Amino acid sequence: MFTLRDFKSPETLDEAYELLMKSKMNKILGGCHFLKAGCRSYNVGIDLSKLDLNYINVEDDEIKIGATTTYRDLEYNDFLKEFCDGIIPKSLKRIVSTQLRNTAQVLLLDAKVRLYNNGVMSVEEFLNSDIKKDLLVEVMIPNKDVHCTQIVQRICCKDFPIAIVAVSKIDEKYKVVFGARPQKAMVMRDVSDEINATGFDREKTLELIDEYIGSNNKAKKKYRKLLFVGLLEKALGELQCL
Repeated sequence: MFTLRDFKSPETLDEAYELLMKSKMNKILGGCHFLKAGCRSYNVGIDLSKLDLNYINVEDDEIKIGATTTYRDLEYNDFLKEFCDGIIPKSLKRIVSTQLRNTAQVLLLDAKVRLYNNGVMSVEEFLNSDIKKDLLVEVMIPNKDVHCTQIVQRICCKDFPIAIVAVSKIDEKYKVVFGARPQKAMVMRDVSDEINATGFDREKTLELIDEYIGSNNKAKKKYRKLLFVGLLEKALGELQCL
């Protein structure tokens, strides 16, 4: 459990960002799952509920999702249930709790983030950046319907994933994303290019992913590599049926 010395509910983005940057021990409060998993004392807890960032706006060219939009709202949104084979609501149902984040599907959908200080950038660029602290304003997803699927493997239904494979198919071209490597999710460009050029090959894929897969207390590298390849083959099979 964590403790807070103070609690603030700013009424503007300017005020929220200023509070966040005052101290490295000031934290934005969301689901708080990872904060509760530790045992630390923080300075100020920042609540964003007064900033009107809870929205799902569907526009002609993109879908804008506010930073405080709940996973429950995303899961039951009628538009998202049909968008890209319903990959967003489907992926949320597989999350151990609605507070845990999953970046694989937003990487798959070429999403962007709007940050208060650093502006707009792709999710992939953000994940690979050295940004240590900023305020998320919204997530933006291109409004183009594509075929997608995501497969998650856990030891048990309430556990953290040991492998996540997400694949999209646009104009017969595949894009592959791996999550829980166990590092942050990433687009597997070499794997995607190989599949698009010559088709899926188990041995070649095992070779291509070797440097990107690691071990942790959930699974060793050798097992996780074999698991990723098996899940990828299953995901490709699902998309070939669409």
